[in-house]
Amino acid sequence: MREAIRSLIIEKDPETTRLIDLLGRRSGSLDVRWTAGSVEEGAGMVRKFRPDMAIVEVDGNPASAVGPLSREFPNLYILALSATREAEYALETMRAGAHDLLCKPVREVDLSIAIEKAQKARLRKEPAERRGKIVTVFSNKGGNGTTTIAANLSDALATDHGKRVVVVDLVMGHGDVTMFFNVTPTYTVLDLARNNGKADPEYIDSLIVRHSSGVCILADPPRIEDADKISAEQVRDMLATLRSTFDVVIIDTPHQFDEKTLAALEMSDTVLLVTLLNLPSLKNTQRSIELFARLGIFDDRVKLLLSRYLPNDEIPKESIEGIMNCPVFYAVPNDYPTVLSSINRGMLLSEIAPGKEVTDAFRKMAELLVGPAAPREARKRKRGFLEKVFRLERSAS
Repeated sequence: MREAIRSLIIEKDPETTRLIDLLGRRSGSLDVRWTAGSVEEGAGMVRKFRPDMAIVEVDGNPASAVGPLSREFPNLYILALSATREAEYALETMRAGAHDLLCKPVREVDLSIAIEKAQKARLRKEPAERRGKIVTVFSNKGGNGTTTIAANLSDALATDHGKRVVVVDLVMGHGDVTMFFNVTPTYTVLDLARNNGKADPEYIDSLIVRHSSGVCILADPPRIEDADKISAEQVRDMLATLRSTFDVVIIDTPHQFDEKTLAALEMSDTVLLVTLLNLPSLKNTQRSIELFARLGIFDDRVKLLLSRYLPNDEIPKESIEGIMNCPVFYAVPNDYPTVLSSINRGMLLSEIAPGKEVTDAFRKMAELLVGPAAPREARKRKRGFLEKVFRLERSAS
């Protein structure tokens, strides 16, 4: 099944917006995440959220409605929305930069045809403009195991699913991702932020450090004060670049809602919201959910993840979904001694305890995110081919 198109609607009439949202949900192919009442407001949302498509009301002057968006965002698919059906008007709208025209009142069959055209356009772009998944691991309370989850989930995605994965440490100045993989970076996110304009795959490959599992790591800056040298807009640009190079971008975030963290959350395809089953952690998680709702990102992207879960906890996980108004995506079992040993030795769980339940939990979580793993022999063949390519690239450089 094709992934739904992440869309923004720029339309003054709330009933038209509501109807398109309803029909899109019914089709399962259109994900209306953002709405705006003007082109100026909509342009700001495109800069911030990077939708796949904008559905833009153009009645009156197509050039003023479509033209600015088309010029600033050449990769944005623009579906014009108009009550005027004349062929000359449709041609004028296309010349202004729209890819297609949808007539009001919107009919389900017409919207389905327009979505199908947008899907085909996206498929044609994918070979040249690859789009990986961004998965952000977040908790607004420390000690819940977010870095453990980011590291071992990335390992499962790379090892069992053959995905090209990069872990980005956004805990600026005091991140721990490199310690979990026991690697020493030469370059950091600061280098990519400063040089994102020239960041082709070869340049990115020179910045990352590659673990033996195949996971790539983009480390946090070495000095605490370097955190102030990276802006939220640079974070957005970096993530857009990385998702065009990797299959999965996993982000380890700090435990506060600063601008850089919000930028990562807004761009994420999946937000793993990590909590423990105790009252202080649940209280802080509830606050996160409330903020997500106010920011417009509390939707099916947000997945509640229980860390260090024990089946006999005083607070049953079944009751959490009702309290939080959010389904529990997965529960990672509590095996504190094994996890602590892994951290202290700078080794992943799959390296020190491949048969443990907690290690298998990350394999299962990876499968929930990207589907069943490929057969082991197929994974070996694929990984061998990639390693050969990387060797050739290095020998040629």
